[in-house]
Amino acid sequence: MSPDLHHLSGAYSVDALDLDERTDFEHHLFVCASCQAEVRELSATAHALDSLVEHAPPASLRASVLAGIAQVRPLPPLVRDDVAEDAVAHHPGSTPPATPAPEVGPAPVGGEAGATTEGATVIPLFRRASTWLVAAAAAAVLAVGGVAWGPWSADQPTLTAVQQVEQAADATTVTQHTGQTMATLAYSRSRDQSALTVTGMPSLEQGEVYQLWYIGADGARSAGFLSAGADGNGSAVLEGSLTGADQVGVTVEPDGGSEQPTTQPVMVVKLA
Repeated sequence: MSPDLHHLSGAYSVDALDLDERTDFEHHLFVCASCQAEVRELSATAHALDSLVEHAPPASLRASVLAGIAQVRPLPPLVRDDVAEDAVAHHPGSTPPATPAPEVGPAPVGGEAGATTEGATVIPLFRRASTWLVAAAAAAVLAVGGVAWGPWSADQPTLTAVQQVEQAADATTVTQHTGQTMATLAYSRSRDQSALTVTGMPSLEQGEVYQLWYIGADGARSAGFLSAGADGNGSAVLEGSLTGADQVGVTVEPDGGSEQPTTQPVMVVKLA
């Protein structure tokens, strides 16, 4: 683990820390305003990148591109008239070279380019080069912020742990308001996980943390910690199995957490 917890803000924003690293960083986050601001900005950016891949390319795209390639045959570059005129100016008495007659029929080429069909569109080399430059630029636009999109690739950007729970096929979402605080609990029985997202959480005193609890017939069991920024917003995937729980609670506990709740819950959200 990095000796400087400030360096973990990026990995924390995309849920790439292990349990020990996340716990240490969340404790640090409560007292570090610069890390809180950085986590908010990086998290917003990560969510915004998802919009780049919301639409899959049509299945016909690859076939149409390959069909178009077979209809293109390059020609040698054209000799400009001003080049011939310059040659005459530098060699008095000489005559410009005769313009060669156009080719009759396609020139033989090997490889895939040789698959040109009769009546194919001919694109001169200088125009063809610019076409490929445009294609390369378009490909570059599709690679933004480390999220590359390819028309023939099924790769998708990695979802955060919270998003994986929220977007599970059987995900259930429950929203609850407590004063100025709003909590949204998403849980998936198939994943045996739940995730809590909050807004408007009250500020904590020095040495305090928000601790999460699974609450059921057997009582409360710790489910990790919840970090809330200076704006009161935060989210976390609860630790452990949700089996046997019918509620999720949040309490204020001493730094490091408690084995059992020691204060009245800030909020309790019932599983539907």
